[in-house]
Amino acid sequence: MKLLTANRATKLLYNFLKVNNITGKVLLPANICPEVVKTLHYAGMTTQFVDLQVETLCIHQEVVLTAAKDASMLLFVHTYGIEHDFYSFFDQVREQNPDIIIVDDKCLCLPDLEVKDSAADLVLYSTGERKLVSLGGGAIGYLADQWEYDEVEVEESELLSNELWLLDPKQLYMKMDTIIAHKEKINAIYRAMLPEAMQLPDAYQHWRFNILVQNKQQILDAFAAEGLEAESRYALLDESCVVASNLHAYVIHLYNDKCFTLEQACRACEIINALLSDRTAEEE
Repeated sequence: MKLLTANRATKLLYNFLKVNNITGKVLLPANICPEVVKTLHYAGMTTQFVDLQVETLCIHQEVVLTAAKDASMLLFVHTYGIEHDFYSFFDQVREQNPDIIIVDDKCLCLPDLEVKDSAADLVLYSTGERKLVSLGGGAIGYLADQWEYDEVEVEESELLSNELWLLDPKQLYMKMDTIIAHKEKINAIYRAMLPEAMQLPDAYQHWRFNILVQNKQQILDAFAAEGLEAESRYALLDESCVVASNLHAYVIHLYNDKCFTLEQACRACEIINALLSDRTAEEE
């Protein structure tokens, strides 16, 4: 596979689509980053949102297998950076449509600099701000050998830019070790101090530490009052997608990156537990 770099993963995707004259419908999960959708539309693609699968929190596989026959592309997103190999599913998709293009969006996963092969046509990683490994910008891609790739000039905007970005493997590897060590320390605090029932499985906890709570907005408001940050991504793009809607209604992404200290993680847990106790007392 060819190693590609760009200033953003959306630019890698856009270049790939335009250079290869790819058109048609894209199947993608309903909880995807809105900027990816804007990029697809800007490139001339149409989009069909698919709900998530409860078992994986990724795009619903049975729905995709049914819809793949009429699609040009599947954009598979590793929700919250889940580290899992979905190649067998990709093979099933190609059985339904041998010509379908598969993009494996691993922008929230740990970047890999040694991808030799993939069941996908294009694999995307991001090293942008607040990603798992942040270099302040940039993206890495791996493209199957049968595809062409080149830079496509665009009108400068917040969505796409012509700025070039060169990969520095040494810098990336140095940052990865430090970042992973820091995340493990903060995640250990969250695991120890928060109720296990609200925690997502460990496979989802690398990019952020993700919890499911009934009082999401109350917790986010309490964090803001104390100057603590947290997120809940992304605003739903298709209200008919029930699983994605329910997930977004309850999920909070607790920070575990370099911008968040061990002390802040402890305080975040104290706030969550205090509000949980208040809620339990009210119900009693």
